[in-house]
Amino acid sequence: MINKLTLPNGVRIVHETMPSVRSVSAGIWVRAGSRNERKDEAGLAHFIEHMLFKGTGRRSARDIAVAFDRTGGEVNAFTSKEETCYFMKVLDEHAADSLDVLADMFFHSTFEESEMTKEKSVILEEISMVEDDPDDSVHEQLMAAIYPGHPMGRPILGTKESVRSFSAEQARSFMSRHYRPENTVISLAGKIDEPLIEKAAELFGNWKPAGDRGADLVPPLFRSGSIKKKKEAEQAHLCLGFPGLEVVSPDIYGLIVLNSLLGGNMSSRLFQSLREDRGLAYSVYSYHSSYSDHGSITIYGGTSPDRLNEMQAAIDGEIRKLVEGGAAPAEIEDAISQMKGSLLLGLEDPDARMNRNGKTELFIGEHRTPEEVIGSFGKVDKDQIDRLARELLSGPHATAAILPS
Repeated sequence: MINKLTLPNGVRIVHETMPSVRSVSAGIWVRAGSRNERKDEAGLAHFIEHMLFKGTGRRSARDIAVAFDRTGGEVNAFTSKEETCYFMKVLDEHAADSLDVLADMFFHSTFEESEMTKEKSVILEEISMVEDDPDDSVHEQLMAAIYPGHPMGRPILGTKESVRSFSAEQARSFMSRHYRPENTVISLAGKIDEPLIEKAAELFGNWKPAGDRGADLVPPLFRSGSIKKKKEAEQAHLCLGFPGLEVVSPDIYGLIVLNSLLGGNMSSRLFQSLREDRGLAYSVYSYHSSYSDHGSITIYGGTSPDRLNEMQAAIDGEIRKLVEGGAAPAEIEDAISQMKGSLLLGLEDPDARMNRNGKTELFIGEHRTPEEVIGSFGKVDKDQIDRLARELLSGPHATAAILPS
């Protein structure tokens, strides 16, 4: 059972007890990501995520690493378009002390100039790594084609120029605008007890926001743009982008099923047609990205340059067949069955529950039981799938391609 405690300052603590495990997964979820950045701050949310591991007034970067390593635990973080999460997994006997370290990082990181200089170099290498990998880069190019001029279209890592320009003052300004109690969820899952919940409330209950909050987000408009780049590579990489749905859409379960049968697994139409039947691509798949006020569907394929046109024609053909002919009841049933199995298998892991509960609280605020979610999948039918295919996949789409030079 998922329980929720809202502290007087607005921080929400969601916790789910799993008596059969020995571990505790904990995450600090902040509703602030690359989308919240101003133009001159591109990549700043991700840079802050890195810097919170680089030392506080009480602990050096090495002290933070040792605090988790000596317990056999793990600590990490990620930044996305709309959120940043700092998370850990430890044995229950170390949970309270480890949460104290995580909170110290969150509230008291020093942003020392020497550490910032080193971490900028690390992130510049990370940017170069993405640029060298066309598999990754083509997806970023697709976002730029779909959302030109909007923060959603910028890479989460920022650019080399923007990263080099960051200052401690910029980082603290961003945090004061967006790292705020009302934007923050503490998610706990695993072998949780009352003292740990009290510890979380103690660590985060006295937090008071500093300064004014950030401006409201501006919803992006979907554009059917096209970007093509040449690069030293063996394969041609292609991404097609279509409009999707926001995370709270009443059709979200239908979209999940639609994506599954289109390109979400090995039995999907795209995989079976392009890889198994025609041998056009080693990797071909689709996925949907749902955000607070919009969404997108992405189709990816990689093939040899001389077969790129053939692959794109095959993808277009599969989309056209789905839009015009609809989905077969059997494949809808198979996709729903897969979603049910994936959901239930994932819930056996405290990490998965911590992630699910944290993100759900951050963006939806209403927690549904697995049985309720399975019930929603059970209501998805052919009429809904066919309607969503027509509405989302029949219009103009965006294109990004990286071609061998």
